[in-house]
Amino acid sequence: MDANAIRENIKQSIARITGIPPDQISDTASYRDDLGLDSLSMLEIAVDAELSFRVKIPDERLPEIQTVSDAVRVIGEYVTSAAPA
Repeated sequence: MDANAIRENIKQSIARITGIPPDQISDTASYRDDLGLDSLSMLEIAVDAELSFRVKIPDERLPEIQTVSDAVRVIGEYVTSAAPA
């Protein structure tokens, strides 16, 4: 799975929740401080990603995801490990 596809998916989820257009969401914007997302919204984004990419992100990894770049990195690890050999 391509990192750009993960990035676009995450930005679409954020846009749906916040109303901010995807092209105005920076990869380094803080979910909480810059985008105004609360814990429930951040969980919703994680669940969207899990469903879209057919991966399970362990709950203990979720606090690591604070920006789009963080999400791309963490989800990318699981998409790569879930890929057929």
